Amino acid sequence: MVVGVLLLILVSSSFAASEIVYDSGKRRDPFVPLTGEENVSMSGRSSGVKLEGIIYDPGERSMAILNGKTYLKGEAVGDATVVKILKDHVVISVDGEEKTLWIREEEKIKVL
Repeated sequence: MVVGVLLLILVSSSFAASEIVYDSGKRRDPFVPLTGEENVSMSGRSSGVKLEGIIYDPGERSMAILNGKTYLKGEAVGDATVVKILKDHVVISVDGEEKTLWIREEEKIKVL
């Protein structure tokens, strides 16, 4: 039994030492968070709202993950209101001015 346990420990440690590499196949790596420096902040006056993710539903039940919480269209996020949620960006209104929050920089460039 002791030999079996030692053998199991030896085999498992050899598997733990090998590095696992993710092959993305030219897709976004799901293990890298969307939030971070590559996430575009709002232009102009900052309202402190940060887009961290989008749960898109074409049936009008899409949700935006803003500052770590989920919001639906029409809900208030501090002094901002969610106006529109699309696949790649969210439009919010701050003091009557609409601002677009993009999930990724390359999406913003493609549309402009």
